[in-house]
Amino acid sequence: ISFVSCFERGIFSNCKLNLNMPRSPSAAHSYQHGCSRMTLENSDLWKSFHSIGTEMIITKHGRRMFPHCSVSVTGLQPFTNYVIMVDMVPVDSFKYKVQSNQWEVAGKAEPQPPCRTYTHPDSPATGTHWMKQSLSFLKMKLTNNTLDQHGHIILHSMHRYYPRFHVVQADSPYTVRWGSFQTFSFPETVFTAVTAYQNPKITKLKIDHNPFAKGFREGGTHSHRPLLAHGRMFEKPTLKYRVYEVPLNAVFPSQACRGRPPPLSRCRNRRTRLLPDSSL
Repeated sequence: ISFVSCFERGIFSNCKLNLNMPRSPSAAHSYQHGCSRMTLENSDLWKSFHSIGTEMIITKHGRRMFPHCSVSVTGLQPFTNYVIMVDMVPVDSFKYKVQSNQWEVAGKAEPQPPCRTYTHPDSPATGTHWMKQSLSFLKMKLTNNTLDQHGHIILHSMHRYYPRFHVVQADSPYTVRWGSFQTFSFPETVFTAVTAYQNPKITKLKIDHNPFAKGFREGGTHSHRPLLAHGRMFEKPTLKYRVYEVPLNAVFPSQACRGRPPPLSRCRNRRTRLLPDSSL
């Protein structure tokens, strides 16, 4: 039950589709609700993306977010158990398209899929546990597969969303529907769900900051930048090889294994050939 539909299970009494942008909190990267206070840990990184329009890739099999959600919370009861969850809420009731390098409204939003929540894997835990370190939601994945059976958050491409964080007073994920809860959100976490990046600046920013994208940086193993030689551009050469396994007893039947069936380790010789479609 770590992943549930908050509509179908009735977890949150106020879990309605919020069609407005999240209100800007008094502090740029933190929000206080009652006695509890939540802070967005990687706020500066989120703001750098937000300034040019954050995009998040969604795939059939699920894709992790970058920047990922990382928060810290204070003001909880030290010995009370809490469950902390995240869901995604539409920013408005529109879908979008890119026209002349700008996002424009393309029409009315598609009907939203069931509202799923992602439960932090440490749940339930005491307030002391939650307050001693930042909380990472790195493993949360986004998908556009409406038939997903893996508990990923289902979103529509070309729609805008923002994450909502729920701190629920509960001893178990099975009892969250009866616990009191507080909800937090941050305006800089608004993003557009896409199946391919629309803004090359977003692509560059993700490559520059995502530690898992180091292979795509200049000089990395996945770099596809062409080489420059004598003022002309040319692609890196490629070599294609094929390995042939030839039984030695097929050539020397009497000498290889003396008429017995040849052991694979002794009586096979690998020969390598350069294929004619190589670029050298």
